[in-house]
Amino acid sequence: MPSRPPQPPLDRWFSSERTMGLASSVLICVVTVTTWATTWSDWYSYRTVERYGDDPDRLAEADLFSGSLGIVSGLVLFAAAGVFIVWLWRVRWNAEMFCRGEHRFTRGWVLGSWICPVVNLWYPKQVVDDIVAASDPRTPPQTESLRDLPGTRLVWAWWITWVVGLVSGNIVQRGVLGGANTVGDLRTNVILSTISAVSTSGAAVLAIQLIAHIDDLQTNRPWVPWWRVDQVERRFQPPAR
Repeated sequence: MPSRPPQPPLDRWFSSERTMGLASSVLICVVTVTTWATTWSDWYSYRTVERYGDDPDRLAEADLFSGSLGIVSGLVLFAAAGVFIVWLWRVRWNAEMFCRGEHRFTRGWVLGSWICPVVNLWYPKQVVDDIVAASDPRTPPQTESLRDLPGTRLVWAWWITWVVGLVSGNIVQRGVLGGANTVGDLRTNVILSTISAVSTSGAAVLAIQLIAHIDDLQTNRPWVPWWRVDQVERRFQPPAR
């Protein structure tokens, strides 16, 4: 799906996304805290069923903790995802002006890659790979395609930890929705929930590093659109003798 516009995107200029990136990083930290709080509530529910399975008051209290933290966690995650997508959309705009190379996906996939089932396991990484490649000052402005440029270990590490956390978290969620209430089922859920929390925390740290890395790349690269690079170079070329 080539994404290069048929003509230069003259309707806007470069913009610094440091503030939006900082907001996204702060919200990612908050999501990490709520993730561990939710994991704690999973362990609390498990211990309650294990020790007080016949006490309806104890079980109701555990359900209240779990439900309340689940709502808070969901709201924080929604807010963080929204700000991160806006940030990603804007740095993609900058990337398209730094380098003429074709991104693997059209701009709409900056959002769609996260919400489409199955492909959300690898499309977002490729979107970010292309943004990093186009933003890198070492990438020539006239590069035709970004697909063949090597990815970075930071993006790989971020994405692997995120997918592990996502998959294990989804398994836990299916167990909850499926009515897992026996001690054995709850034990499996809390173990997977802990794995998800650890992986998500790692992904959060790497995501914050990735945001800072892209900001550094776009700040250090000259803010000259790819279609004007030749004009600028000729302007500053020493006169012929």
